[in-house]
Amino acid sequence: MNRFDDNPLRKDRDRRKTSRRATRQRAWADPGGTAPVIDCVIVDVSEEGARVTPLQGAELPDAFRLQLDTANAVGEAQVVWRAGAAVGVKLARPKKR
Repeated sequence: MNRFDDNPLRKDRDRRKTSRRATRQRAWADPGGTAPVIDCVIVDVSEEGARVTPLQGAELPDAFRLQLDTANAVGEAQVVWRAGAAVGVKLARPKKR
């Protein structure tokens, strides 16, 4: 038994079409408009989504653009679950801005 077997957040593991890859990569969530970007960490990522945790206690909005840097967007993120400060997002191809 591994340490995730009794974690309720892991119940949906079988519904994923692709496996997650641990990343621990710094990024930012850009809600668009005049709202400030939010520094965050991409904890893990798959083809369809990611688990993202904001830094410094910020709350992530329901939808945002997930950016690695000014030139590289991971995708348009839509929150599908929340657990404390962490969110699970479904990713879509980045829109041109």
